[in-house]
Amino acid sequence: MKSNNHTPIIIGNCKPFRIIVRETDIWNPSLEQINGKDYDYVKLNRMSTFIDIGIAPLSLGIGFDGSLVLPATKEFSNKEDSLAKFNQTLGILLLGGIYSESVQPDNISFGTLFFDGYIKIHGGSSGLVAGFHKSIRNKLVGTMDAIKLLEPNSITITELQDSYKKGELIFEKIKNLSPNMLLDGTSHYVRNQWSESLIFLWTSIEQLVNQIWKTQVIDKEINGIVEGRKDFLKDFRSWTTSTRIEVLFQKGYIPLEVYRLLNFARKTRNDFIHNGKQLNKEKVDNALVGLFNLISLIVSDYKSINELNETLESIQKNQRGELFPKKKVLDNGEVTHWLEVPAIPGDSHWGDKEYEIIDELVLKPLKEGE
Repeated sequence: MKSNNHTPIIIGNCKPFRIIVRETDIWNPSLEQINGKDYDYVKLNRMSTFIDIGIAPLSLGIGFDGSLVLPATKEFSNKEDSLAKFNQTLGILLLGGIYSESVQPDNISFGTLFFDGYIKIHGGSSGLVAGFHKSIRNKLVGTMDAIKLLEPNSITITELQDSYKKGELIFEKIKNLSPNMLLDGTSHYVRNQWSESLIFLWTSIEQLVNQIWKTQVIDKEINGIVEGRKDFLKDFRSWTTSTRIEVLFQKGYIPLEVYRLLNFARKTRNDFIHNGKQLNKEKVDNALVGLFNLISLIVSDYKSINELNETLESIQKNQRGELFPKKKVLDNGEVTHWLEVPAIPGDSHWGDKEYEIIDELVLKPLKEGE
């Protein structure tokens, strides 16, 4: 192997798994090929495209398996900086129409990009998502994870690039909002991590309220203006977020339905911060929907709250299911493949085989009144 045919890189992996295809790409391994580790592992190690994310003359690469790739320059040589750039990119893609969850620090690896466009992951990560990508690339994937290679969702490089451009245009209008903050809020939401989600979502709401306050109140030219007015209006002690929301509502920049959501979200946030009140999906929904309504208002010049409904729906659709599913019976066609699970003592198909029993662990019926 030549010693000068590669360059060091930083690799980020996130959920959900999908493949990034070029026009000529075909991915259709059979179940037998996947179970036998006979799929095209080489393609999973290949790059698919590069995106201009503002680090010219370099770019961010995206692999066929969805891995994000940054050059291992001094700027991205630590996890904090590479993590920020990965999630900034995914936040822009989210508003551009491609759903993703955030990259977590333990799913960042270091590796090699060969000049012919192939990636090798070396190490540096301990996360399950990065481990999955490394295992499918090396044909070491376990049986339970291997099924993800069967008919995965795919995104074309054209869709990816168009979504990034669309997301950039949206963020040009909401410069106060951090893409990373938005992505962290939505990622915690789908994982049912309500407290973390609420903190990030409410912070994003405050960023947007401050933007509207600046453009529609502070920067408005008024005849006979009193000296020191702008400094007064910038004072957070006098003009708290709740006060700003109230004034913007009265001035018609925030409609009634959004005003209600923001006030419910603010009260939930205050109850949580000051009293530690338990959170649930319904309470955090106010912040999520209110945030996307605010983004829609700004990008539509305050004409619509529905500009990002599809993005909002994609986030809600990807939320993890309840602990005990309401659905007990699967419909015909919902299951196309199945895997036999080994029996344990107690299963009806365990049979009469002997097994260890520890008396103090055996459950006994409680007597009435105990």
